[in-house]
Amino acid sequence: MPDLDPVPDVRADARHNRRQLIIATREAIASRGLDVSALDIAKAAGVGVGTLYRRFGTKEALLDAVVLGLYDELCDTARVCMDRADAWEGLAEFVMELAGAHRDSRGLAEVTAACDRPPSPELAERTAALQDAVIRLTERARTAGHLRADVTWQDIMICSRAALDTDHCLGVDAGPDGWRRVVTILLDGIHAPGRTPLEGPAPQVHREG
Repeated sequence: MPDLDPVPDVRADARHNRRQLIIATREAIASRGLDVSALDIAKAAGVGVGTLYRRFGTKEALLDAVVLGLYDELCDTARVCMDRADAWEGLAEFVMELAGAHRDSRGLAEVTAACDRPPSPELAERTAALQDAVIRLTERARTAGHLRADVTWQDIMICSRAALDTDHCLGVDAGPDGWRRVVTILLDGIHAPGRTPLEGPAPQVHREG
């Protein structure tokens, strides 16, 4: 007997295609950054490029959806870190996780560094949420006496990117986990009490307009 209601199968197929496009895009921007073509994403997802446009409208909309997902994961991580009983452990864990997220996704690192164009309202909302989380983690660690007084939450943000270029230098090979050593050394440097006063002003928050 023929199937009189094929709609559920169509919807399941559409969900599957959307899921595959999200997965393929995450993998593509992780290794290649945001400069990836719609055709390459569609091929990696095992669908036609027309399916990509039907599901998301534009390649940029697909990239936005993936990046927002990465930001949401970081917000979830921040909430977990805020619940750590030890304020320093919570801050250190988040810095390590944020540094790892930058290492794992070239595309994410490109987005978090972008200051030359205004973000979408959704991305601006996530950015503000992450900034608020870092502020709270920073002040919590400072109040507990674990963070040196001259280190700001903006410093913490910048420190999370220090692991991006730590693979090789003058014939030295850091190895696959060398970036973790760099971040650990950095964390020890911001732990109270500090020994050497910091020079220059603290990093500033970029404002549009």
